[in-house]
Amino acid sequence: MTVAGTVVVGGGPAGLACAAALRANGRSSTVLERADNLASSWRRHYERLHLHTTKAHSALPGAPMPRNFPRYPSRLQVIDYLEAYARANDIRIQFGKSVIRISRSRSRDWIVETNDGDAIEAETVVIATGLSNVPIRPVWKGQESFKGKLLHSYEFSNAGALSANRVLVVGFGNSAGEIALECVEAGLEVCMSVRGPVNIVPLELLGVPTATIAIAQRHFPYSLVDAVNAPLLHLRYRDMERLGLQKSANGPLTNIAEKNRTPLIDIGTMAQIRAGAIRIYPRIDWSNARHVHFADGRSADFDTIILATGFRPSLETLLPDFAERFQGADRPKRGALQPGNDGLYFCGFNTTSTGLLRQIGIEAISIARSIAQR
Repeated sequence: MTVAGTVVVGGGPAGLACAAALRANGRSSTVLERADNLASSWRRHYERLHLHTTKAHSALPGAPMPRNFPRYPSRLQVIDYLEAYARANDIRIQFGKSVIRISRSRSRDWIVETNDGDAIEAETVVIATGLSNVPIRPVWKGQESFKGKLLHSYEFSNAGALSANRVLVVGFGNSAGEIALECVEAGLEVCMSVRGPVNIVPLELLGVPTATIAIAQRHFPYSLVDAVNAPLLHLRYRDMERLGLQKSANGPLTNIAEKNRTPLIDIGTMAQIRAGAIRIYPRIDWSNARHVHFADGRSADFDTIILATGFRPSLETLLPDFAERFQGADRPKRGALQPGNDGLYFCGFNTTSTGLLRQIGIEAISIARSIAQR
């Protein structure tokens, strides 16, 4: 068994930010990453992905994004930035180290066990594996008999690789909206299956990024902000129900704060829905071969179904006391970076309207300061 001051689990943006912030506070860390390279989740994202926050509000602590980056950096630019960030902060990552268990030792330190039989004893541990850890795959009657291609959004790279003509995208989050948009632009017939009420916000309002507006409004109660923003959103999307979409009874910030549910950030998807290039269906009821039946009685044939239905943190695989620690939730309560006050920290598990990378940076600084004061 080896000994470390702090173990950081995860070599993505949250893990890198925590390691850099610890270093800035004079503390070393051991970073464990299950993949063979850093930022593995960013590497598997679909190719057209860009940040929905500007580069000015997407940098990690101590390192602004390059001036030559566009306003909304691409997936590959984010990867380049993270690689440069790791080099600049001399972050040494142990790759291929999948953590399988984190438990308390008799001395009340933490024991971090990995898939290769190694074990590390540490005073503090930061879990930075993030929200997008394990894909959520909905199941419906007859799904196993579908004769076309069925894949999750994390398996989607680009529309050309599908070799498809008629595509059904399941979901209405940001991945769903962008994948549907790309498939339309590639000349495919596209439908979306939307099972419940939704929120939609534009990427920009009057030329100002909505994430920047959210940052300016962050100190006000979210219910008040939703009430103030509602008329503008209504003007922009007052036709959504006519298009087959059910408007959420709660505003975007309320759903983020109370249900960890993010809105669709519209980068052109709604224009294609209005134009009839993307057709909206309700939830899938059942399927047979290539024929999909929906909850409202309509049906259609598809050769490809893409499940853009999100991910879950999967913390239960790491923590023996998961059920007791989170009491039915799948993650720490909002804002709880050290929920047990026991040296076990969590970074990157708070959904936010102000940008995940920005939030990760704030959390990393707070965690590093807390560990330095222990």
